[in-house]
Amino acid sequence: MRIIPLRGAGVAWFKCPACRLKCWPTAVGPDGQCPRCGEARMLKLSFGGRATASDGGRS
Repeated sequence: MRIIPLRGAGVAWFKCPACRLKCWPTAVGPDGQCPRCGEARMLKLSFGGRATASDGGRS
């Protein structure tokens, strides 16, 4: 199964502390375990967040 990458602000990834696998939320099972090693505790990583400062109101 191919997983399509997520893009844009507020994209979340999961990282396994045991095997260091980084994956998208869709790859993590419904029980929240790592798809590679079965570790029960996945760390959530967020990239993006808020947009940067605007251009000062120019039109």
